[in-house]
Amino acid sequence: MRCSVKDLFIYPVKSTQGIAVPHSNVQECGLAFDRHFLVTDTKGKFITGRSKAKMVLIQTRLDANGLILDAPQMPSLPLQYLEFSDEYHPVQVWGDNFKGQHCSTEADSWLSRYLGVECRLYYFGPNSVRHVNNTTHPVSFADGYPLLLVSQASLRDLNQRSSEPVSMAQFRPNIVVKGCGPFAEDSWHKIRIGDVEFLVSKPCSRCVFTSVDPITGRRSENKEPLTTLRKYRQGRDGEIYFGQNLIPLNSGKIHEGDHIEIISSQAPVF
Repeated sequence: MRCSVKDLFIYPVKSTQGIAVPHSNVQECGLAFDRHFLVTDTKGKFITGRSKAKMVLIQTRLDANGLILDAPQMPSLPLQYLEFSDEYHPVQVWGDNFKGQHCSTEADSWLSRYLGVECRLYYFGPNSVRHVNNTTHPVSFADGYPLLLVSQASLRDLNQRSSEPVSMAQFRPNIVVKGCGPFAEDSWHKIRIGDVEFLVSKPCSRCVFTSVDPITGRRSENKEPLTTLRKYRQGRDGEIYFGQNLIPLNSGKIHEGDHIEIISSQAPVF
């Protein structure tokens, strides 16, 4: 079997439920519509599923003029691009400080009510500027890189070792690959999918967010998958790694079923 794209996912609002898509336009900052919205506290610091696990239960629906959010025991929240505020405020994602376009007080109130803490919702607007660390390459509200790739074989390998089943959704990838061996992606340096060439930049470090069940919003009592991954995927820096961060080197379109062409390889860390 040749290596190919099994699934594609976007996460329009950072830390909320993903959307499976059959194809996607790849832009400089990642897949179209991926992580273009960010929930913050009143000071602009990002809020994610690491601290608010129930964020994974927020569902997003895209429409022609914006998107619609749904969550348990909450009314639907329509968000229209043309109705967003013109104001840009400082926001923070990890160590990056930049500006996001404030959406609306209605969105703030809806999220505050659902999460039980005062929130703000921001859009990565035309005047928002952020770059991948130590590069000039743009990135939106993702943790640090435009895309994340994981192979199905790597997840299968993990589940053969884990004390409880782990789903791919817990790792929140953009691209899921099939037809390769476990952790084959660790040895890729440059790849081509469809129209787009990607730099496989670095392994993705994983945190407690991976222990949140995407169906129930509850954390694993056994702290899986981190407990198992720590046994064989922990780097010298103490971080736990699973999946690879990608930087697109050009724009174009990718589809489910596209062949993964390995342009160049590198020595894997593990």
